Amino acid sequence: MVRGKAAKGISKKFAGEVRTRKGGLGALLGVVLAGTGFLSGCAGLANTSNANLTPQEVQITPALLTFPNVSVGQLATQVATLTNTGSKSVSITQLSVSSNEFTATGIATPLTLGPGQSTQFKVSFKSSTAGTISGTLSAMTSRGGGSTKVKLNGNAGKTSSQLSLSTTSLKYGNVLVHGSSTQAVTLKNSGSSDVNISQLSVSGAGFSVSGVAVPFTLPAGQSAALQATFAPAAAGAATGSVTIASDAQTTSSSVALSGTGVNATYTMLLNPTSVTFGNLNVGSSATQTVQLSNTGNASFTVTQVSAAGVGVSVSGLPVPTTIAPSQSVPLTVTFAPPGAGSYAGSLSVVSNATNSPATVSLSGKGVQPAISAIPSVVAFTNVSVGVTNTQTVNLTNLGTANLTVSQASLVGAGFSYSGLSLPLTILPGGSSTFTVGFKPSSASSFLASLSLISNAPTSPLTVSLSGTGVFPSLTISASPTTLSFGTVSTGSIATQNVTLTNTGNSAVSISQVSVAGSSFSATGITVPLSLAAGQSTSFSVIFAPTTTGSLSGTITSLSNASNSPTTIKVSGLGASSAPHPVSLSWTPSTITYVSFNIFRSSISGGPYAQINSSLTPSYADTSVTSGQTYYYVVTEVDSSGAESTYSNEAAAPIP
Repeated sequence: MVRGKAAKGISKKFAGEVRTRKGGLGALLGVVLAGTGFLSGCAGLANTSNANLTPQEVQITPALLTFPNVSVGQLATQVATLTNTGSKSVSITQLSVSSNEFTATGIATPLTLGPGQSTQFKVSFKSSTAGTISGTLSAMTSRGGGSTKVKLNGNAGKTSSQLSLSTTSLKYGNVLVHGSSTQAVTLKNSGSSDVNISQLSVSGAGFSVSGVAVPFTLPAGQSAALQATFAPAAAGAATGSVTIASDAQTTSSSVALSGTGVNATYTMLLNPTSVTFGNLNVGSSATQTVQLSNTGNASFTVTQVSAAGVGVSVSGLPVPTTIAPSQSVPLTVTFAPPGAGSYAGSLSVVSNATNSPATVSLSGKGVQPAISAIPSVVAFTNVSVGVTNTQTVNLTNLGTANLTVSQASLVGAGFSYSGLSLPLTILPGGSSTFTVGFKPSSASSFLASLSLISNAPTSPLTVSLSGTGVFPSLTISASPTTLSFGTVSTGSIATQNVTLTNTGNSAVSISQVSVAGSSFSATGITVPLSLAAGQSTSFSVIFAPTTTGSLSGTITSLSNASNSPTTIKVSGLGASSAPHPVSLSWTPSTITYVSFNIFRSSISGGPYAQINSSLTPSYADTSVTSGQTYYYVVTEVDSSGAESTYSNEAAAPIP
């Protein structure tokens, strides 16, 4: 016996059947019925001998096959199973049927079945006459023995015919007066014999049928289509029915009919009723869609579609065109502004609809950019040879559409531009800046032009460039060149300012500021320091005498200027401190002060004379006389050199 995966699967099925059916035959049948058209059990047996075969160990199941209600001439088939229930192989030589109306097929003989093996075959019944027919079926073996016998019963004859309808109700809804609507009903013979339809009758105003002419024979298993039409002659609800008479088991069948006749309405709708294109660049175009719909229940014919207004047009619908109920067609509206400004127009559709003409309002605005350059002429004067000077150019969009600068072209030597990243987009009313540079290669005049290409109608915009190159001049001046601090008591300080100015045409680099002379110092300047042409810087010189008598010194500035070094002479008188000095202090009016000027008078209300200056909001007056009263006021000086009015007066009597 050959064993494999198939055999293992059958064993599992077999074991399951033993538990549920409780019996050897039941278990065997469970294995046989688990498949169709195969041999079960141990296949490939070499021993085909029928020696010692026990009679009827070959069984056919089921024991009874019945073929009820088979029409004359029709073929009906069932499946039977042949099983070797013995312990030895058996050879099947023939399947024997006792009646010609029955046939057995599906087994090629001779066929060897091993112990427990089974196979299936077909048993068919077909009779040429009506009536009940019986017979038997058995299998013959090579040893002359036979199988169990199967009883065969067949019943041939006419059965009751069946006529079925696909629907028993047809609803037409609203149908135009003098129009029509047709629906189909399928008649099907679901029986085993012909159905003879003898009569079709229709009731109800406006209803009719077609497609089947009576008398009509509908063969078994066939279908026929019956067309039912509703054609109302007047408005209003209508009901009716179709009645079908036949020799079917149910002799009369009917279909209920209902519908409503409605009068025709012709209306059209344009959606939307207004179209706004918004802002559109001059020279370009935009489209929008308007839907033309038939909102009535009858078709209408469009005879004219037109657009009125500058820059607008319509397309998409040839005329004449018929629009069916519920149909919608698109119209394409185009706006192409010929110039800047606001535009208005309309779309009109003329038809035989009751609400003709239908209109749509159209509007749009043509916009365009406008470019401006400030300055439009860039001039550089007296620029040192080899030195780059720059100026800023401001581009402004004075138009109503986005300005796009796509290209820049510079023609001419000595000039350059930077900060212009292209393509550059500037919104209406917006601006953008870039830098033009001039670096002369010689002491002469230069001319150039910068051309800007944009989408503005005035493109290209040309910016004229000019410049004069000169040989470099490096000079520096000091103001003042002499400082006199007057009398300052020892232990006190006095401060004055000095300004250094680049009076040449090229940058000057200050490398050192030094002070010579006892009691003098400088503050407020950090070197190295570069001054551009025309630029200035200031610093403070402080006189703080530690001895009495006449004192002098110099402030020296070293630079790469041709007149370097620059010298400022300073002088002052140191006086002994008074036994009763007057200490003054005040509150600055701003945080931007640079220094203060102190004034004194021996008479209240003045006139006052300046006695000193101070970098801080305090001062000690040591040049006073005992027994005298002094009156003081202060002014404040800011970074621009502007001086305030007098402060309130303070009195100081000296003991």
